[in-house]
Amino acid sequence: MTELVTQHSSKIQHGSWIELRTNHLLENLQTLRNHSRQTEVLAVIKANAYGHGLSEIANALAGKVTYFGVATLREALELKENHPQTPVFLFGHLLAHEIPAALLGGITLSVSSFEKAKEISELSKGLGRKTPVHVKIDTGMGRMGIPIREALPAIEQMTSMKGILMDGIYMHFPTAEKEDAFRETQVREFGLLLQTLEQKGIIFRYRHISNSAASLTLKTPIVNMIRPGLTLYGIYPDEGLKETAVFQPVLSVKSRILLVKKINTGETVGYGREFTAKTPTIVATIPFGYSHGYPYAAWKKASVLYQGKRYALAGKVSMDYITINFGNTPVKEGDVVTLMGEDQGDRITAEDIAHWAGTIPYEIVTRLNSHLPRLVTQ
Repeated sequence: MTELVTQHSSKIQHGSWIELRTNHLLENLQTLRNHSRQTEVLAVIKANAYGHGLSEIANALAGKVTYFGVATLREALELKENHPQTPVFLFGHLLAHEIPAALLGGITLSVSSFEKAKEISELSKGLGRKTPVHVKIDTGMGRMGIPIREALPAIEQMTSMKGILMDGIYMHFPTAEKEDAFRETQVREFGLLLQTLEQKGIIFRYRHISNSAASLTLKTPIVNMIRPGLTLYGIYPDEGLKETAVFQPVLSVKSRILLVKKINTGETVGYGREFTAKTPTIVATIPFGYSHGYPYAAWKKASVLYQGKRYALAGKVSMDYITINFGNTPVKEGDVVTLMGEDQGDRITAEDIAHWAGTIPYEIVTRLNSHLPRLVTQ
């Protein structure tokens, strides 16, 4: 659900919602281009655009990036239907029954084996098509991709396949944020492969290895496209990168107070009776819980923002609700609290919530329920 929020956004009576600053998204995109010195961008908008909203983020980026990158056929087809002018790259390894739909949808596919390339080529020829593919090379991630030691003969054989267009080649870093010998070896081996292929007359239009971290820290002439994800949304994949570039968070999560009550000293709140009032206390309930994507594990350390101040949770996170300890601060039904985002000079980030929950910021945003309204503010 997308709506344009005006300066009177407080009148939109959603119980809980997400706000998106698409101007921050575009500023982050430009920052990545500036630091990487690359103009070609494969914008990773998989997993519902890292929880931000696939449609909303695609609308903002359409015409401004080289590719949209997603991990599921469903998202790829949705993007091709709504944004036919922007090429869609599908990460991963399709099952046999998924391939025809991908070919008919005009999606650029990833190839991780000679066998899969042959399967795609044969089906593509049968449909009278030539499907663009990017060959993935495994230089150390150990997941998808043709092992680097097998890549040269496999790619040479692929060039004779009539149903595919060898349009790109790429690899993935398992520790992109570490400028260490392992990363250097990956880059060197990938570069040597490209050099050998070029000597044999095999040249790929797109060569990409840099995710968010590598886009900021790696400069190499062997690539001509970056592949950022998390930093597009203003979230840092590693604390050490905060000194490298400034990114602005795109997403805020807000909720309205449903019910306010004053409990007496000694009374408890929530499952497990983990919160006990030490004095007469104002507690308020908001319609946001772990079913909406808030991490249950964060409850002991978590806080929310109300009128620029932080207030701790009163007990555990429930499936549909969170209860907040407002102490003696008066609040009323309908008042807005910020679970993630900025409020009067203070900010709670995805990184903060991840720290409270003992997890990573990727998990915090990608778990946000797709049914939450997403409101584009700029």
